[in-house]
Amino acid sequence: MPFLISGNLDLVDRHSLKKMEKFLGIILSPGQFPVEQYNLLRHALHRNLDPDALIRKMNRQELLSFIYILTQFGDVVRGETPVEYLDIEKVPLVLEWQKGQYMIPYEVLDHLSASRIFRNQNYLFALIPSLPAKEKKAWIEWIGSGYGKTFPREINHELYFQCRHLQKPFQGKSLLREETIQLTQLWPMGKNEIVDWFHKGITPFYSAMKELSRTEKDPFLLHVLDLIRSGKLILKKNPEEFRKKEEYILVATVEGNTPQLRDTVFSWEQERENKEDFLFQ
Repeated sequence: MPFLISGNLDLVDRHSLKKMEKFLGIILSPGQFPVEQYNLLRHALHRNLDPDALIRKMNRQELLSFIYILTQFGDVVRGETPVEYLDIEKVPLVLEWQKGQYMIPYEVLDHLSASRIFRNQNYLFALIPSLPAKEKKAWIEWIGSGYGKTFPREINHELYFQCRHLQKPFQGKSLLREETIQLTQLWPMGKNEIVDWFHKGITPFYSAMKELSRTEKDPFLLHVLDLIRSGKLILKKNPEEFRKKEEYILVATVEGNTPQLRDTVFSWEQERENKEDFLFQ
């Protein structure tokens, strides 16, 4: 998975980091506090990174490589990646943080998640932050990751981390063919008390899905619940219409429709529990 550059400069190859520093017009130093590094990066991204402009500047092969890395949850390993998706030398936001290991740092993903481009195309990294806090907490509880932190950005990153592992066995496949589906198509209003709790605002959606996973008998709906739990499908609110009741849909995420190829597990992924604390102290 990607990680925050802030507080982790020692993990990043200096030559690769320099490429991004030059693009953003900043200098990162081990002498800075991690929170200083984070704020420096955040402000520089806000000033200098327009996703529309970035995409227009890339040639076709660079854009394909950049998008491919996004579909792979933001990082790839050279030996596990088709060669046609490694044309990233001139893409300043992809770091070769160690030899043959590439990532789009979390600071960049957090910035891109606010872009309408990626939200409208249903990238998981862009839709997780837009969920209400109560839904994200309920989703983490359903996954059962044992992650007790409650800060918004950490929850976003943890959900993203867990979804990658939950999605890998699917290899980008599912029995559901629709890109979007109304909740009422799966569980009609008034026909399922547990889902009605969500519609009535009594419980978060992901709490209702957790409860439903214990009682549902239909094999297809159990499969759909697995897709929801893994982030292959994610809750999204329909654009509000005047005098119409709020409606929610499930949308298929880009990452969820793409086989996850990386098998390498990095040691930092197993020791990440306290890596982001500095942002909230």
